Amino acid sequence: MAGHLCKRALIALLTIFIIITLSFLMVRFMPGDPLIHLVGEENYYYMKEFNPQELERLAEKYAMSGTLGQQYGNYLSSILHLDFGTAYSNNQPVLQNILDSCKWTLILTVPTLLLGCFLGGFLGVLAGWKPGSLFDRITTPIFLFLNTVPTNCIGIIFLVVFAFKLKLFPLNGMTTGGLTGMARFWDIVWHAMLPVMIMVLFRTSSNFLLMKSNVSQIKDEDYTVTARSKGLPERRILFRHVLKNAMLPYITSLCIQVGSLLSGSMMLEVIFGWKGMGQLFYNAVSNRDFPTAQACFIISATCVVLGNWLGDALVAAIDPRIKEGTVHA
Repeated sequence: MAGHLCKRALIALLTIFIIITLSFLMVRFMPGDPLIHLVGEENYYYMKEFNPQELERLAEKYAMSGTLGQQYGNYLSSILHLDFGTAYSNNQPVLQNILDSCKWTLILTVPTLLLGCFLGGFLGVLAGWKPGSLFDRITTPIFLFLNTVPTNCIGIIFLVVFAFKLKLFPLNGMTTGGLTGMARFWDIVWHAMLPVMIMVLFRTSSNFLLMKSNVSQIKDEDYTVTARSKGLPERRILFRHVLKNAMLPYITSLCIQVGSLLSGSMMLEVIFGWKGMGQLFYNAVSNRDFPTAQACFIISATCVVLGNWLGDALVAAIDPRIKEGTVHA
């Protein structure tokens, strides 16, 4: 097991290295000088003609001076020291902007992960254990529908119905100005409820379908049929034989979801004006804030890679028989 995990860790590190390299190359090989998007096209050509020293200073400040190899070496060194440079948008350290945004994203994604994990798994077990039951016939079409509709479509519908028409929730934003203490806390909860409800529905639907498929498949395996023929109670068969095996791919999927905690709510953050990591990434791409976009891309992708590795580690710890190539999400 240790050898398997070490090999998976090396693959994860290689993947992260490729992610960092791609983020570097994407900016360097785009048409035009990236500094044009920082100072504007007119100012850029004016400085190039009459004030080249200022352009050189900006290039050095944003790690765009020197040869491509020197830039790449400096870029890798900066990333290893968690120095993502200075944001074009507000001239603040990119890492600080990301840390400020992450806490707001986690307010949405952590409750979503916990509730979606529990509800999807629990309801999926009920439907998978008794396929064709009334509960299965009601829940499966609903969750199939939710799993196929884009999140932003449901987000807009919920926003129009529950916020604009019924006025049960605020239209956008994260908090009402001028509030302090517990009043501000409950106001943030009120603002977060609608996007969290939407995200929980979608997370529950995917988890439900996965768990239902696992349970319904495993309940008809030879060893469960043998256990049933020996007269074991259904409850014991469910918990001792079915769930033990059905949880392995479910745990792997949940670890991948943990890896997407910072990047899994971008569209809803944009729709609801929630200034989290997804909104920051969206604004960075829209405004060509390359240092911020690169940092968001690297951090989000790295979290997904680490989530995959964590899934492998947990599954191997639960079932030491797991070998390379046998674990699938």
